[in-house]
Amino acid sequence: MAKVSVIVPVHNTAKYLEKCVESIIAQTLNDIEIILVENASTDNSLELCHQIAQADNRIKVLHIDKADLSTARNEGIKIATGEYIGLVDSDDTIEPNMYEDMYTLAIQHDLGLVNCNCRSTYDDRPPKYNFSQDGSIRILSAEEMTTLNFLGEIPRNACVNLYHKRLFEQMLFPENVYHEDRASTFLFMSKCRRGAIINKSYYNYYQRTGSIIHTKSYIHYRDFALACCKSLEYIYNCDSYVPEQKAIVAKYIADTFLRKLRHVIALGKKSDKEEVLQLCNKVSLIPYGTKLSLKPRLIKFYVEKFVL
Repeated sequence: MAKVSVIVPVHNTAKYLEKCVESIIAQTLNDIEIILVENASTDNSLELCHQIAQADNRIKVLHIDKADLSTARNEGIKIATGEYIGLVDSDDTIEPNMYEDMYTLAIQHDLGLVNCNCRSTYDDRPPKYNFSQDGSIRILSAEEMTTLNFLGEIPRNACVNLYHKRLFEQMLFPENVYHEDRASTFLFMSKCRRGAIINKSYYNYYQRTGSIIHTKSYIHYRDFALACCKSLEYIYNCDSYVPEQKAIVAKYIADTFLRKLRHVIALGKKSDKEEVLQLCNKVSLIPYGTKLSLKPRLIKFYVEKFVL
């Protein structure tokens, strides 16, 4: 059994794959397994996966016929032998000591989940840092970690987390949707019992044209809004927050939900009308007293006055 299994979904990313895998092979934590899950690529990704696997016996290749990121992650998790699970997207890279530092912390404190920071990298400009880089470490309860996720004070990207494998006995990643990280990361945090945050960027998140995060369409906005609804539903039903806390914790999520909802309304076709109305009804999940920003407040007023 490996200490860490690293799952790498691969879909039409042959151009970036070797650099990605090289950064995983170079980890200072040697006792890892690397599972490349090629999912219905139309380029030479599958062939390249097998070529790369020949160079290191820690690499396994799994092929599935469905092109879906979450399905690929879930299938990789099912065959993983590691005590902990890491995720790396095949167009990104990680720093050499990422998994050694996160795994060591997890073992020392018996943690269900460890979260680190990431930097956004570009072809034409310097990296962008969205979170603290002071190297500090915080050991947190599941509730504290989930709250920070809702407040936007830690990254929501699934790939910046190291998960104890037992978390996946309770749930897997939601399949056949975009923005699955936002719909699931907070839930994994809520189930981890105790976790930690390392304020250091170990993950290099490559911002490339054509990636899912930069795709703008009705479906993408809809799935983003639905992911926000998952968080709002959790907050709405959570007994750990008093009403005043719910209004504070929900603000960032509610603002984001309403901004995405505006695009859903604008881009929806007649055939989407029922789906759009169902999403509009979700404004009722926003806790009373939530201090929305100006634009989201106007969107909420418009939805309640003219759509519902």
